[in-house]
Amino acid sequence: MRRFPSSSGVKSAGLACLAALVASAAAGAAAARHVVETAASGDVQAEFSYDYDARNFRFSNVHLTIRRGGDVLVDGPVRPLSRYASVWPAGSKKSVEVLSLDRNPEPEVLLDLYTGVAHCCWYTEIHRYVAPANTYLMLVHSWGNTSYRPADPNRDGLREFVSGDDRFAYEFTSFSGSTFPVQIWQYHAGRFVDVTRRFPRPIRRDARRQWRWAVAKGNRAGNVGPLASWAADECLLRHCRSAFRQLDALRRKHWIGHGWDATPRKFLRHLRRFLQRTGYLR
Repeated sequence: MRRFPSSSGVKSAGLACLAALVASAAAGAAAARHVVETAASGDVQAEFSYDYDARNFRFSNVHLTIRRGGDVLVDGPVRPLSRYASVWPAGSKKSVEVLSLDRNPEPEVLLDLYTGVAHCCWYTEIHRYVAPANTYLMLVHSWGNTSYRPADPNRDGLREFVSGDDRFAYEFTSFSGSTFPVQIWQYHAGRFVDVTRRFPRPIRRDARRQWRWAVAKGNRAGNVGPLASWAADECLLRHCRSAFRQLDALRRKHWIGHGWDATPRKFLRHLRRFLQRTGYLR
C-alpha cells in the first residue's frame, strides 16, 4: 500500500492480507512451524511468536514478550478479542513494531492482528510503558472491516494511521456494496484521536474516487455506498449543503440506485441522519 487509500482501497488491502494468508496456507508444508517476529528500539525489545499449521490454516500458541533494559515486563499469551474470535498475525506484513508514536521518546510496542473470520476484523494492540509502575498498559484499537496503512502526511516525523470509517459497513447496503470514507488517526498518550479533518488533500482525493465510482457507467444500480462515502468526505470539507443539493439533483434524474432504503428520498433522509449522528454533518 503506497498511496492514501480510498475506502474501497483500504478494504481491498485488508482482504489482500487475508488472501496472502490463504495462499500461504495452500502452498505451505503440512507440519506446523514455529514463527518468531522481533522488533526493537533503544532498550525495548519485543518478540511475537506463534505456531502455524498450514494444512489446517490454524494459528496457536500466540505469545508476546516485551523486554525493557533487559527486564521482562510482558510475557504471556495474546488473548482474542472475544470468545468467538481467533488471534491471527496481521497478514502479509510484519505484525510487531517498536517505535515512538508521539512526542514522548519512550517507544510503544505495536501488534497488528486479525480475528480470523471472513472479512473482519483487523485491530492493533498498543503497549505503552508506565514508568511509576514499571509496567506496560495495553490499548486495543479496532479497524473493523478495514485495515490501515502507516503514513506521515504532515511530515512531522510521527506516524498517522490511514484507514476507512468502518461505521459505513452495511449501513446503506450490503458489505460488497459498501465503501468507507478515508479516516486518519493519531496516537497520543494512550488514546487514538481522529484527525481526518486536518488533512484536506487525502479527503479531496477520496471524494473524487467515491464520486467516480458512484456515477460510473454500469454502477448506477448499486451506487448508494460510494454516494454515502462521497457525501461524508464533502461534509469533512465543509461542503455538506452543496453535496446534498447535488444528491437531490441525482435523485430527480433517477441516478440513485438501490440499497436498504425503499426509495432514493428515504436514502437521503437516512444519510443525513447518519452523518449527523457520526459527526460528519455539524
